[in-house]
Amino acid sequence: MDFWELLSKSASDMPYSRAIRVKGGFSVHENSVERARWLRDLLRFLPLRSQFVLSGNTRDLQMHEIAAGEVTAAPLSRVLPDVLKAAGYAQIAWFDLLNGFRDIEPADGSYLSRLGLMPTNGAAAGGIDLLSTTLERHVTADGQPSALVVDFASRLVTRNDALSPAEHQLFSRALILSHAARARPAGEKRLPFFNTVVWIVDKEGDLPDWFLIGNPKIRHIPIGRPDHLARKSMIRSLVRGLPGAQNAPQPALEKCTQEFVDETEGLLLLDVSAVAQLARSEAVPFDRIADAVRRFKVGVTEDPWRKIGREKISSGEEFVRRRVKGQSHAVTHMLDIVKRAVTGIGQSPRGGRPRGVVFLAGPTGVGKTELAKTITSLLFGDESAYIRFDMSEFSAEHSDQRLIGAPPGYIGYDVGGELTNAIREKPFSVVLFDEIEKAHPRILDKFLQVLDDGVLTSGRGDRVYFSEAFIVFTSNLGIYVPGPSGERIANVTPEETFEAVRSKVRGEIERHFKQVLNRPEILNRIGENVIVFDFIRPEVANEIFDSMVDNLLRDVSSLGHDVTLSGSAREVLRGLCLSDLSNGGRGIRNQVEAHLINPLSRALFDRGAETGRRYRIDAVRPGASTSIDLVSEQSS
Repeated sequence: MDFWELLSKSASDMPYSRAIRVKGGFSVHENSVERARWLRDLLRFLPLRSQFVLSGNTRDLQMHEIAAGEVTAAPLSRVLPDVLKAAGYAQIAWFDLLNGFRDIEPADGSYLSRLGLMPTNGAAAGGIDLLSTTLERHVTADGQPSALVVDFASRLVTRNDALSPAEHQLFSRALILSHAARARPAGEKRLPFFNTVVWIVDKEGDLPDWFLIGNPKIRHIPIGRPDHLARKSMIRSLVRGLPGAQNAPQPALEKCTQEFVDETEGLLLLDVSAVAQLARSEAVPFDRIADAVRRFKVGVTEDPWRKIGREKISSGEEFVRRRVKGQSHAVTHMLDIVKRAVTGIGQSPRGGRPRGVVFLAGPTGVGKTELAKTITSLLFGDESAYIRFDMSEFSAEHSDQRLIGAPPGYIGYDVGGELTNAIREKPFSVVLFDEIEKAHPRILDKFLQVLDDGVLTSGRGDRVYFSEAFIVFTSNLGIYVPGPSGERIANVTPEETFEAVRSKVRGEIERHFKQVLNRPEILNRIGENVIVFDFIRPEVANEIFDSMVDNLLRDVSSLGHDVTLSGSAREVLRGLCLSDLSNGGRGIRNQVEAHLINPLSRALFDRGAETGRRYRIDAVRPGASTSIDLVSEQSS
């Protein structure tokens, strides 16, 4: 068998079909386990490249076949020497800045001695200068094929665009040696081998560009995150050790295994192992493994969603309608989404999407933000528990850095992002993005990851999870459209029926995302959770007015002034406050402030009103500045 046949067999893309006995003793039959892609790539190019750069997921565990049919999760520091030894390398040395050099194969220090080092117990101290000289001795060494692995190579360089003399000498020498190295036949089969150098880095850009880019003698190989097959291979062994799993029937274990695999999408194998350890230490039953994953992701032991009582949500409609007037369809739709969030029905088993996502559209002042606040109060008992972002502040192209944090090397990198920091602090929350249409389109792209996978990568590279958050977008899209000359013209009016308003607004929202922003995928991820609010109609405006006035008089009474409003004065005030409903409930509040709060405050102040007295507003007199007739009734 020649070298190419050996590689073809070792790096075959065909899956194994054998019993997989993962460390922990749980044997299964698996038909879809194969060598990792990075490993197949390495084996293919060993006779073609003299040096390799491994980057990416290098600090995670790797699935490794330690014997025929024996697969275990092991660190790269174990997997790589085993693979190189099996490929035919007789001598393997390892280097990092902390431990210096050590012999891996053989482990007696004999190869280090051949390199001119003075090993003790198979190890020799060394820094960057000694690595530079040893590198040349290694590449030009005679005898059996050898490999030198330089671990934590990213730490060899302070700045790859401003190298120190020692750093420049090291990589200049490595560059020249990569071209000078020649493959030679070795072993009984006389297969071609280089004296290979393997650099292990965090990311490709950590090494000087002139050393790596465009160099035909160096192969960069990224190591990706584990896929579901790798996680499943490991999880099969972990499930048996979870609380309650020892005597569980096989179907229950298989169900737990699949749920564990789905819930850990995007996690490392080290994370998977940590989740299992967390479940054991906190006695989380195997059939509630998703709870252990949630605890690991968001770092909170208690789940507020589980604490929300059924009775509380059942009576939620009455609670919400007391604060949000005239939007019965919106309240019903929102509560349906809330019930799904609480029960977990419809949640994607893979990736942990947010508990709920809703897009509230409609005219200004009709209750969109108020509904978000009310739902927060319903769920968590505190209206202020929601996290609000005014998206008009994020209209600049690079303002996404405020949300997720500046990338390395930029001002504010150490501060983090406003959104990512807030979710870390309060993973269970309602997140309100107000007036989303005013954000720069680049900002909207950040929501794709959140809506799809429930995760957002911060500027620092940390993964922040939104799986326990309830996302609310509000927008005024569809109320106005651009006219022929660029002016804003009304797309909908209060004179139209709600069905017409809803149809026009939804159509304009679709046009905006598909044609203006060219981002239909964002709307697709929101789905049918676009809720259009109606205008404030006259009958609803009367309810809002009465509620506002009654609440105001109640607040005044709490300050020690018992004030009532005569019927005639209330009707005059009603006419003043409801004459223009174009600004919705917010406009009514402004009119109540102008025609009642201001003149009442003025009257009480000017007459030196004392607490404990009763007053009646007999008349409201409009004018340039509204005034009232305030009559004292009696002392308490």
